[in-house]
Amino acid sequence: MLKLEIARPSSRLSAFAQWVLAASLYFLLAASTVYLTSNGRTIATVWPANAVLVAFLWLDRRPRWSAIISAGVVANIAANWLTRGTIAGPLLYSLANVVEVVLAVTLARSRDGTADALQSTRGLLRFFWAAGVVAPLVSAVVGAGVASGVFAQPFGTAFTTWYLSDALGLLVFTPVFMAVFSGELAGCFRDRDWWDRTQALGVLAIVAATATAIFFVAALPFLYLLYAPVMLATFRIGSLGTKMAVMIIALIGAVATAAGHGPVVMITADPVRQALLFQIFLAVVLLTCLPVAAGISEQRRLARELAQRERESWMASITDPLTGLLNRRGLSLRADETLSNGGGGICCVAIDVDRFKDLNDRWGHAFGDAVLCHLATTMNEHTRPGDLVVRLGGDEFVLLLRVEERRLGELVCARIEAALRQHPLSPNGQVHVLVGISSGIAMAEPGDRFDDLFARADAALYAMKRMRRAG
Repeated sequence: MLKLEIARPSSRLSAFAQWVLAASLYFLLAASTVYLTSNGRTIATVWPANAVLVAFLWLDRRPRWSAIISAGVVANIAANWLTRGTIAGPLLYSLANVVEVVLAVTLARSRDGTADALQSTRGLLRFFWAAGVVAPLVSAVVGAGVASGVFAQPFGTAFTTWYLSDALGLLVFTPVFMAVFSGELAGCFRDRDWWDRTQALGVLAIVAATATAIFFVAALPFLYLLYAPVMLATFRIGSLGTKMAVMIIALIGAVATAAGHGPVVMITADPVRQALLFQIFLAVVLLTCLPVAAGISEQRRLARELAQRERESWMASITDPLTGLLNRRGLSLRADETLSNGGGGICCVAIDVDRFKDLNDRWGHAFGDAVLCHLATTMNEHTRPGDLVVRLGGDEFVLLLRVEERRLGELVCARIEAALRQHPLSPNGQVHVLVGISSGIAMAEPGDRFDDLFARADAALYAMKRMRRAG
């Protein structure tokens, strides 16, 4: 299976620049998340900050563990101290987050270190298992213990909230940050024309408008209506559209739920249950839409591979494997088209190598092959892009030249013969062999098909060879 090679601009940053960027993003996300989705003592509803560290480490073929982890620890402590006003809890929270990030990256990366999450079903399952189950489950034990011991929260409630918030944060935001850091997001829009870019932005705007209406305006809990725009983004934009759509819903929904708005608040007034229901909803959206996106991405990749293989197979069927020139089949497909588009200005040249059998018998077939390749290269160098250079088989070649006069075709043949004389071949490093050719030329006449034209050129070739033998 082919793997997608992802550009890694983050690895080109200096360690200090990467540290500053990781710390700044982590601090902004952590502080804003705690402020918007927590009362300062409870665990945040969604925790996207760890996804920044996971994305940085995952995209680097040789992760800078110390730089990225230390950036996360410093930023986590600063954000928690700013929003919660204490230092004891943030230190222990940072330990839990470090364990989570290390586990997520270690388990989610493939064995060869490539970042193929969401590019295949296998990569998606590995990502779900690492970032959605194991890593947040382990960190939830530490985080819930801190919440229980420092902030007097019930352990069970804190454990559930921590696990779901961190799992959703990694699952929703890691693919988005990877798309941003790797250049996939910019490339997705750069590689599209203006109409496709407008459509993509319009689809994401529909997702945002629908989420805003459902969470801030609707009088009934119409959560199920969000599936339509998410699937639209999946089919119109691809896997990146799914990532962006789910992230938009997560941000709008988290802010609305924390502010007491939206369908989740209509279902229950308990803040803990609100957080739990919202997290379950996001989990269902992810588990429903991301596999679809992965399947679509894999099908598109397989379609591209199939198309590439078909192109390669087609080229192989019309190409001579030794010289790389068109073969007899390629000539039959291109010759009449060339004649019909040539306006009568087509010269056909039939060529073969002088004493080729003697060269093969004396110096071996490997040297014979070298002679044929040398002749093919020389003919390519002295013809124009619109001309056809063909190997019929053995030492027989054909040129279809776009020239108006026979004299110009003769000049091309003369240049090829002169170049062959100037560059003899050596079969053993000591003896130098001059490669000679014979050629027959015929100009196309109105109404000619290629078979007629080639028959005249071939007859001219044999006439020249008989004349040489007679002389």
